[in-house]
Amino acid sequence: MRNMKHKQLNWLVLLFITLTTVTIIAACNKKFDEPDTNFPDPNLPVTMTLKELKALLPTAGQVVEITQDKTIAGIVVADDRSGNFYKSISIQDATGGITVRLDGNNLFNNYPVGRRVYINVKGLCLGDYGGMIQLGAINTSTPTITQTPIPQNLFDKYLIKGSLGNPVVARVFNSISDLKTTLQDTVQNTLIKLDGFQFNAADTLRTYADPSLAASAVNLTLQNCAGNTIILRTSSYSNFSGVQVAKGKGSITAIYTFFNGTKQLLIRDTSDVQFTGARCGSGVSPTLIYKTIQEIRALGDGAIIPANTGIRGTIVSNTLNEATGNYRIQDGSGFGLQLRFPGINPNFALNDSAAVELSGLTLALFNGDLQITNIVNAQKLGTGTVTPRSATVAQIGTNINNWASTVVKLSNVSIAQTSTNTTGTNYNVTDASGSIVSFVRTTLGVATLPANATSFTGYVSLYNGTPQITIRSAADVVAGGGGGTGTGINLGTTSPFIMNFNNIASGAPAGVKVYYSATNTSLGTLGSLNTSLGSWTNVSVGFKNFASATGLTATADQATQDAATNRALGVRQTSSAGYDPGASFVFEIDNTTGKNNVQLQFLLQSLDPSVGRTTTWSVDYALGDSPTSFTAASTTGTMTTSSTFSSNTINVNFGGAIDNKSQKVTIRISALSASTGASNRPSSAIDDFTISWN
Repeated sequence: MRNMKHKQLNWLVLLFITLTTVTIIAACNKKFDEPDTNFPDPNLPVTMTLKELKALLPTAGQVVEITQDKTIAGIVVADDRSGNFYKSISIQDATGGITVRLDGNNLFNNYPVGRRVYINVKGLCLGDYGGMIQLGAINTSTPTITQTPIPQNLFDKYLIKGSLGNPVVARVFNSISDLKTTLQDTVQNTLIKLDGFQFNAADTLRTYADPSLAASAVNLTLQNCAGNTIILRTSSYSNFSGVQVAKGKGSITAIYTFFNGTKQLLIRDTSDVQFTGARCGSGVSPTLIYKTIQEIRALGDGAIIPANTGIRGTIVSNTLNEATGNYRIQDGSGFGLQLRFPGINPNFALNDSAAVELSGLTLALFNGDLQITNIVNAQKLGTGTVTPRSATVAQIGTNINNWASTVVKLSNVSIAQTSTNTTGTNYNVTDASGSIVSFVRTTLGVATLPANATSFTGYVSLYNGTPQITIRSAADVVAGGGGGTGTGINLGTTSPFIMNFNNIASGAPAGVKVYYSATNTSLGTLGSLNTSLGSWTNVSVGFKNFASATGLTATADQATQDAATNRALGVRQTSSAGYDPGASFVFEIDNTTGKNNVQLQFLLQSLDPSVGRTTTWSVDYALGDSPTSFTAASTTGTMTTSSTFSSNTINVNFGGAIDNKSQKVTIRISALSASTGASNRPSSAIDDFTISWN
């Protein structure tokens, strides 16, 4: 019998050891931070609601000890798993929510979201932080009662873990005004959901917080389509602090809080933010204060655009001839701006009227051109129109900083292809005053541009400091004319009009002609311009492409003259019939409509110091086509060319005779009397032909 009992005892010991070993192995295989999903709920009697608990603190700024032996219960709706909640959890029941302060880390191991928690509140205390009620322990180290987090060694004394996986449905709010900031508010520290919200434009460029920890927390602004806003506050210690915020619109689920009357949301992680839809009205807030583009540009490079600021204007670019996401917009102030949409594409078309939000964005130079980038809020309003500014190439260069991203129209131009690659073709567009670059992308679908055009329309811009003009469609280039064979000079709308001759290697500028055998009553015989590089001392007769005297000296050799980019329209007179006298430079202006006090200034240059004769020049004018009589104009300055190497400024006053004329105005600079002296005749030139008006 004793042996049988001994065997039974050995079997029981072996069974105990086996069960213990299995239990230990199972425990060792369990992850440390994995909650027990099979934890039984004790189903303790709940003797106080959260609303009743919070009623024990009737006034903010106090700390009240709880002396009643009561038990509360709530579902954890926020824990510290992501780091956005620190040493605390939020629980809620059917009557409200509250923050429970716990002096520990990795609280989510024992009190994860979805766990029911029972709390015996006797001996704890209530206080508030910025007006929000918190539950914690009594700080016994201070002479007066204050609150502190519940010590970790007392967790099990006060908190009893209940079942896991209890769902809490977020309460949906349609209006921020329904969220209150009162001490006894029932929504504080509960899970809520807002629909139709987005980050404001400036904040879409940011991350949720500051991963550098320079700021412990960051406030971002959420807004809905009605312009109502609320703060999203995120700890920089959260594990998603460096994540870029969502750019779209949608719903946000969060714990509702407030601080000293400021309403705030706290998310558990980024999955709480479901901003995947299109932004409000394709992007603009109805509360924007609209500024003119002129006012925006005046802020200058590096300026931060003030909050709630927008612009309205007309899109003057075509996406087929622009980089992806780039647009040009012009408004009634006559100014334009480059817009860049790197994150979204508003799909604007040429001549769309648009509203664009610029709040918090930076005005910056890109390749010398002012632009605003990272735009996320924009909306099509309808269709607009922009009347092109009639201009010359020279005027574009002079006014590029004010005219950038605006539409201009050049008249009577020649067009020459300079280079091509897989993305497009570069052209030089030349009018009477100079040349400008135009790049046509292959995506525009325009094979080639004509050699000459009566008009060339596009928006102007800067690329690495060089002015350029960009067409929007084939219709922007009206073929014909151009290349010096146009009907006349278009002065444009901005004074002064400046014509240099730096591109006469391609021919005389539009509206400029050369004559010989000119008289007081006749234009004479139409001559031809030798566009090859000319020599100051070459004695062959004719109208020539000379190096301008500007910047050079009388001793400049031929290589220096040929290398000069500053050119002048010149003539070498000889005894050949019609050149001495009779050489004449003629400028045919389309009209002077709307222009008063029209004045002329130009440079009259003597280029060959080896000559012996002197030529006297005069300036006269006529009105209408095919004039047969001319009227002398009043001039100041040295009106002779001779052996003295010089560049003299000549000012011409027409006394109002050519003001506001709707017909053609012809101005001549002519040698109508014979030269004086002996030996060779001068090489003479004119440069920087400038018309000004009021």
